[in-house]
Amino acid sequence: MMKIQLNASEIANLWTTYMNNLMYIFSIPYYMKKCEDEEICSIIELTLEISQEIVVNVEEILKQENFPLPLGFTEEDVDLNAPRLYSDQFALIQYNALAENGLEFYGLSLVNSTRVDVRDFFTHCVSLTTKLYNQSKDLLVKRGLANSAPTIPIPEKADFVHQQGFLTGWFGDRRPLNAIEINQLVFNIRGGALAGAKLMSYSQIAKSKDLREFFIRGKEMCDKHIEVFTSLLREDDLPSLTTYESEVTNSTIPPFSDKMMMFFIMTIGAVFISKYGSAIGLCNRRDIGLHFTRLLAETAKYLEDAANIMIKNGWMEQPPQATARKALGENR
Repeated sequence: MMKIQLNASEIANLWTTYMNNLMYIFSIPYYMKKCEDEEICSIIELTLEISQEIVVNVEEILKQENFPLPLGFTEEDVDLNAPRLYSDQFALIQYNALAENGLEFYGLSLVNSTRVDVRDFFTHCVSLTTKLYNQSKDLLVKRGLANSAPTIPIPEKADFVHQQGFLTGWFGDRRPLNAIEINQLVFNIRGGALAGAKLMSYSQIAKSKDLREFFIRGKEMCDKHIEVFTSLLREDDLPSLTTYESEVTNSTIPPFSDKMMMFFIMTIGAVFISKYGSAIGLCNRRDIGLHFTRLLAETAKYLEDAANIMIKNGWMEQPPQATARKALGENR
């Protein structure tokens, strides 16, 4: 049977999977060392075990193809002896969000894969990540930390939209938010709250002034986005969600290298762009779609600036790319 070569989608998703999980392998031991809550410690340990298994599996696939492994991160990117930067509760919230984002990424990676071994791998990733998501969510609910969406009345019957006013946003009487729009707003407030707390913590510990200012700018951007989304909920007397700044200590000693922090911000920024793009397609009210469009553009600009910082400092590892055919001809 002829061996099928990895295609671009498979390479991209395997490469990204390896880089992200390598970061977790080196950063999670810091959280484990600081953890005092036994139930939360078990979630952190499970997260590490899953990342280790995933990295080993990716290495096996790539080595069979004589594909060079990304360099990623090393023990030098983490200081396990740095003081506590986050509460145990924050670690639980963070790793539940990691599983949430992982489920979306691995699901998309599965449907974009052709080779049987790659599909089997991403199917297994979905299974592992589902286990982590459910266990961490159960503990969040148990501790009252789930930050769930508000409740709305159950409709008396199924109905259809009969007026164009259903789409009205900036002008005229706006209808109340529907369940799909509430879901998108809550989903992105929750993500923004986590990202904002991480950016605030990074602004405390970054070694260079330029990076500290960059992280402060990101925190202010998250605060603005949260306020836009929360104001839409308030218009319909729906409660706002909890933010996580109180879960960050006042430590200024960095557990993570500047390179690792920037990589994490670029990773989470890409997640935001994906989520905002989905929200644009799902929200019917014009004003909500326009808010997400505007804030997506702002996030993309912040990510571009992050990439420039990574390149300037020699921190950005180049993803695999297509052959530069034009350059081949010019060099003959």
